[in-house]
Amino acid sequence: MNGAKKLHFRWRKLFSVVILTLAHACAVFAQTPTSGSPTPVPPVANPCTRFTAGSVVQQPPALFSRNGVLNVRFSYQQTTDSVGRLLHCFMTPDGIQEPTLAVNPGDTLIITVTNNTPMQPFGETFNPPNCGDTTVEFPPGTATNPNPNGIASIGSSVNIHYHGTNVTPQCGGDNVTKTLINSGSTFQYKFTFPTDEPPGLYWYHPHVHGLAERDLLGGATGALVVGGIQNVQPAVQGLRERILVIRDQPQVQGVGESGGNCGNGVPFQDISVNYVPVDSQVTTNADGSLTVTYTPAVLHMETGETQFWRVTNSTADTILDLQVMYDGVPQRIQVVGIDAVPVNSQDGTQPGHLIPVTRFRLPVAGRVEFLVKAPASGVKVAQLVTNNINTGPQGDCDPSRPVFNIALTEERGDGQRTANNRVGSFMGLNTSQRRFGGLSTMPVSTTRTFQFSEVQPTQFFITVVGQPRVLFDNNNPPAVVTTQGSVEKWIVQNIAQENHEFHMHQIHFQVLSQDNFEINGSPQAPAINGQFLDMIEVPFWDNQKNPNVSSAPDVQLLMDFRGMDIGDFVYHCHILSHEDLGMMAIIRVKAKDE
Repeated sequence: MNGAKKLHFRWRKLFSVVILTLAHACAVFAQTPTSGSPTPVPPVANPCTRFTAGSVVQQPPALFSRNGVLNVRFSYQQTTDSVGRLLHCFMTPDGIQEPTLAVNPGDTLIITVTNNTPMQPFGETFNPPNCGDTTVEFPPGTATNPNPNGIASIGSSVNIHYHGTNVTPQCGGDNVTKTLINSGSTFQYKFTFPTDEPPGLYWYHPHVHGLAERDLLGGATGALVVGGIQNVQPAVQGLRERILVIRDQPQVQGVGESGGNCGNGVPFQDISVNYVPVDSQVTTNADGSLTVTYTPAVLHMETGETQFWRVTNSTADTILDLQVMYDGVPQRIQVVGIDAVPVNSQDGTQPGHLIPVTRFRLPVAGRVEFLVKAPASGVKVAQLVTNNINTGPQGDCDPSRPVFNIALTEERGDGQRTANNRVGSFMGLNTSQRRFGGLSTMPVSTTRTFQFSEVQPTQFFITVVGQPRVLFDNNNPPAVVTTQGSVEKWIVQNIAQENHEFHMHQIHFQVLSQDNFEINGSPQAPAINGQFLDMIEVPFWDNQKNPNVSSAPDVQLLMDFRGMDIGDFVYHCHILSHEDLGMMAIIRVKAKDE
């Protein structure tokens, strides 16, 4: 927990009002498209709608590729919810909010985005080469009057990160360091997925440094699915799938959070599932203690049914520790995929075996896909919950709380039993999606060690050991330079007193080990050793109990640069209040012949 977070609550409603009242005045600054520019997407009426607490979880609407192409048009907009929280969203011209984008390996995705949010003052100019606009609409503030971080940030630039995808980082692709779409501007993404892209759950979200936390707290995230998982793991064929997008948002009452390892305390952020809010309601008791209650969402299952749940932690700041509980008893779930890679699918006999667990630690931005059997009719309380997480003495409050109740129904009128909500039929075992196959047998070209560290309250670093600590800037030179085709071993260590979440753009890594977790008071994440991820949690260092830095928690990862992802991209902590405060760096992958 850092002092800068207190600004979230103080500034939230004030800046929501200021930003929205500027909308009409700033509309005149919209740019006229030049010849050959993509046609702007007009704003949509009534954007960013939300369900009420306790609503039934609905499957997000989906857009499917046809003849190898998915063409999408987005208007990026903002508004406020019923209690004044700032909202952001990507809207299609026909009013669909953050649709699931469904593609196949080898498909081309074309997304045209017009930024229809109010214009804001300019800040830093990006060094060329640039993609889209060149100066970010995010004023830097001053030493005595900084631009607040988080939900109160003042800025309007946007871009899109296609999280987990193994696609080009060049302009028009998954580029976040040089792509800016300012208020009134229109930009077009166009890139092709590899033919060996693993089938699974990816997602998309804004990624402008300094604004990322605010935009995700506003809800501007959606799922992206690469199809064909039933031909890699036949256990899912024909099952009803549930795309479950868990987001977070500022605590509804503006109550200050409890500390790390808070049990049932006041959360740093409230959560929602498929835009059904699960807000915390805080009551002060006569003795001054607090009671926190929730109204869970509701998810329908049929008696005897097995469903395929595809869960993305699309929060800005909230770590999840998921369990399916029937009358207080943890249920065994069968893990099918993690971070869009079917488990045990890249090497060995196929199909790979599923991984049974009774809980799954889901880092910020991570995804997990698993099979769940409906409760028996005699079960009184069936829930998906997230458990309290010890995030460290300076960490956030990620408490125990329900996500949704499971309600048995025989009705077929809940809008969920359409052909598009069922996994396709098994058409034959597909072993061509093994993009990371053979990685563990490759020679390691180099080993690098990285450290997460902080200078509280507002300086957050991820540093190559041996280099000086540097806060992220889009104009920074790359901290790491490597060559396409390389396989590297990275050791990522956390010497801070709160948890951090390591994310690598463009590629996946194989998890070799999770070290020094238990001696620092944190359990190892189940089911991930040996699997291929793009997100992993590194818990806090208990530097009082273990003062030697060699005892700090770390993870050892095998980094796969054998793909065609040549160019500049980033790695960072995906707790976005940390990333926005500097915990990110640039890597450059050079072509083999450079």
